[in-house]
Amino acid sequence: MKHRYRAHGLDVASEVELPLPPAPLPQGVPDLVLRHGEGRPVPGGRPPGRLLAELTGSDGVVFYSLGTDGQRTTLRYPALCEFTGDAGLAEVTARLHPGTDPGLLPVLAAGTLLAVRLMLRHHLVLHASAVQRDGRALAFVGASGMGKSTLAAALCGHGCGLVADDVLRVDRAGGELRVYPGSTESRLRTSARGLAETAPPSAVRPTADGRLALRPRVHADGPLPLAACVVPRPSRDAREVSVVRLPPSKAFLRLTQFPRVLGWRDPASMDRSFQALADLVERVPVFDATIPWGPPFRDDVLTDLLTTVT
Repeated sequence: MKHRYRAHGLDVASEVELPLPPAPLPQGVPDLVLRHGEGRPVPGGRPPGRLLAELTGSDGVVFYSLGTDGQRTTLRYPALCEFTGDAGLAEVTARLHPGTDPGLLPVLAAGTLLAVRLMLRHHLVLHASAVQRDGRALAFVGASGMGKSTLAAALCGHGCGLVADDVLRVDRAGGELRVYPGSTESRLRTSARGLAETAPPSAVRPTADGRLALRPRVHADGPLPLAACVVPRPSRDAREVSVVRLPPSKAFLRLTQFPRVLGWRDPASMDRSFQALADLVERVPVFDATIPWGPPFRDDVLTDLLTTVT
């Protein structure tokens, strides 16, 4: 394999270049092998077998679907891309629909495919971006568009290191919860492009889904204890950071609103995820945080946020 990575605690061998930390000493059997197959039309119907997840628009059009017949599992984006592999998606072949931008493949592989692989192995996966500060991780959890990547990128310019973007694996180790390094880039929306203005050209690139990938200072040395989870509430009107710590029952309900893989319906993995999430909210503080929104962010806003939640 041309590329070897160590991301989310998995050894990944890939024919496709991915925005993931390189494996320091690749050895043994990878946890995920990704091959780039020949392009072919990707149909609009559901994959064969039992449906594990599906996301549709308000018009009923399928955005993606995930199905398994017990031997093979398929993650299908109609008319875009399809990932097909064994039951647990350990050996996967990716095929693009004719005319699809090849740059979309790394976005989907490093995002949804890895999230699905982790969930099929019954790991807790948060829809979160995380940064490292003082040897611990701070996670920003929320739906797309709530500012997770923007805050992570801003804090990386404020002395933190990027741990993961968009996909965050959480495991219990003894009495603490820890998270794993994932993506080496923050994928920013158009409104957050100002965060990349001072970065060297080699650290910035456009992505196939219309965003800007910024490669900040990265933490990729191994798992970190999880210090806190923050659900951001961006505000153009607020003048100062306002933080509320949620009791465990409300924290649990709040975090269940933001699944990384929307439309997930596999009972076994859902049950384990709910148990792991219940354990998380008992052990890790969860905050709702109203944040005066940038970019640019005032230095005192970022400092106050870090001081309040860590």
